Amino acid sequence: MQPKPHFIIVFCINNVVVMSLFKHFLFFVAACLGPVITVLCLWLDLNFFRDTVSELSVTEIVQEAVLAAVAVMHFLFARRYTAFRQCNILIGGLFLAMLIRELDAVFDMIAHGSWVWFALATSAITLVCPLVKWKTTAAQLQDYTRTPGYGMMIAGLITILVFSRLLGMGELWGFILQDGYVRAAKNAVEEGCEMYGYLLCLTATVGYAFSLRRQNAA
Repeated sequence: MQPKPHFIIVFCINNVVVMSLFKHFLFFVAACLGPVITVLCLWLDLNFFRDTVSELSVTEIVQEAVLAAVAVMHFLFARRYTAFRQCNILIGGLFLAMLIRELDAVFDMIAHGSWVWFALATSAITLVCPLVKWKTTAAQLQDYTRTPGYGMMIAGLITILVFSRLLGMGELWGFILQDGYVRAAKNAVEEGCEMYGYLLCLTATVGYAFSLRRQNAA
């Protein structure tokens, strides 16, 4: 006895729905690695290496690696997907400038505060082409806001640039800890929030990569 056509259609639709939900679940599991990695790095610094989350800590090194990965991925997107080139050059340039800021201790070996000039030079170079083709850039940025990872990218940037800075204010931790003020506690919270923001941006970038691949294959 052959199955009825409508049964086959319903079965196929259900399979598609189940696979879609399963993919979203896998993405959720992958995103959960962000806080796990953040806490693991802090635990290694504070408990294993007895570090106060300094410039050479595990947390800082992983932050820099994540920033480098996000910047490189977007520059590769710009090279491979010409329809989104200007947008990805801008985003890649932003994260490269942020990486230079994180590596301020390295640039201080050249001259104290010299990271600012390197970051400005990087920003200027990556702004040239997108500004020349500003109409194309604006259209590509608008398309980017419709991608699944856009919200996560914005959440990551807000966490890095706003929340971690506000939560890491010395005055706030002075009020919280008072006479028991320990700089390692402030550093752990501030750098932990910052790292989690970077990992959100990396997760968004990976999701964006799959989105670009699907669009390119269509």
